[in-house]
Amino acid sequence: MNYSIIGFGAVGQALARAFARKNIDVTVASRRPPETLMQRARAIGPTVVPGTLQDA
Repeated sequence: MNYSIIGFGAVGQALARAFARKNIDVTVASRRPPETLMQRARAIGPTVVPGTLQDA
């Protein structure tokens, strides 16, 4: 099963942290390119991967 979070604001980041604590892989996406989300996603954990809206 694949999980995605659309939106990487405060709520999206909180959700990503919850997934990371459970060691669950999750893709995060927003209107911005995935490269701009990479630093914040990696800061949350290795199971959080930025992607495009189409991928999510």
